[in-house]
Amino acid sequence: MANRGAAIKQIDAKRLFKAGLEAGFEAVRIILHPDGRIEASASLTETVAKANDINTWDDLKT
Repeated sequence: MANRGAAIKQIDAKRLFKAGLEAGFEAVRIILHPDGRIEASASLTETVAKANDINTWDDLKT
């Protein structure tokens, strides 16, 4: 498989995050889909961002 260029460059991702935070949003997220779509979303509350950060390993019992 040949090396492909990045779907989004790091500088562009930083610009998206910075713009969202400067606009007053508390949570900004970028999702890169396998089909090449780039989805950027922002929220006024951090609960949306934290809801997707659930670690399934935390539920394991030893």
